[in-house]
Amino acid sequence: MYRNKAVLCTALFALLAGFAVHAGAQTYPAKPVRIIVPYGTGSATDALARLIAQKMSDSVGQQVVVDNQPGANGIPASAAVAKAAPDGYTLIMIAANHVVNASLYSKLPYDTLKDFKPVLRVAFAPFVLTVHPSLPVQNLRELIALAKSRPGELNYASPSNGSPAHLATELLKARTGVNMTHIPYKAAAQAQADVIGGQVPVMFIVAAAAIPQIKAGRLRALGVTTLERLPQIPEVPTIDEAGIKGFEVISWIGFAGPAGLPPDIVAKLSGEFTRIVQQPDNAERIRGLGLEISLMPAEPFAAYMAKEQARWGEVVKRAGARLD
Repeated sequence: MYRNKAVLCTALFALLAGFAVHAGAQTYPAKPVRIIVPYGTGSATDALARLIAQKMSDSVGQQVVVDNQPGANGIPASAAVAKAAPDGYTLIMIAANHVVNASLYSKLPYDTLKDFKPVLRVAFAPFVLTVHPSLPVQNLRELIALAKSRPGELNYASPSNGSPAHLATELLKARTGVNMTHIPYKAAAQAQADVIGGQVPVMFIVAAAAIPQIKAGRLRALGVTTLERLPQIPEVPTIDEAGIKGFEVISWIGFAGPAGLPPDIVAKLSGEFTRIVQQPDNAERIRGLGLEISLMPAEPFAAYMAKEQARWGEVVKRAGARLD
């Protein structure tokens, strides 16, 4: 008799808990939502977050605010979100460096995968492999041949150690067996200026910044890092097409919350973000930021992050890149 009562109470408690979660998702959000962006104002990631926050504020009837917390490669901002209550009121806009940090630093104050609940991958920024026009190469095959004939003599630029541009080149080196020397800078703009000026001949540059320089003849494009050609420069082949099969490097952007974020709230957030970015005027603005919309729901996004962390971990180890 007592056992039956205990079973009945347990079942009733589970049922009530389920109702509570469902009711919570139905009323969510009941107060302002904060989106932490671990980058400064003016970046494409910041602009994307602000666009979505503004549109979401209009539709849900609660203020959605963007809280910029730049610095230390996003580690303090990510740590704050990992410790936040998993109630949907503290979110973070993460990018590819979130998982790369696991390899660049010997110790982080959180687990990049276990302490976060992915919500939705929203977009990505493609890169273009560029060279200064004075370099006597017209395509990727010729760049590889030149680099092999002059091992260690060709320099390549990147915004910093561990940046996507750095790791993309290290991946290229590993896949082709070439040896080029890394010249790290403190900022992307400075690195790009030196490539345009001819001080450093090679660099993977984010497409939004590279395309105007390519069209002006100040840079030569050898390949794009997506698996499909970019509509803005359809004459430029993908690096996959150019002979390095499966080569893909993108700087993806998405939303996540603390681990334990309830599935109903994840679904509600994912649906709201998807609706916003798929509206034609919003989609046009996002493309104007140099981003390609690429939606990936929570579960596939989690698996993708784990795969990306493992992939870049191998590249970082091979390159010997460390930030501590």
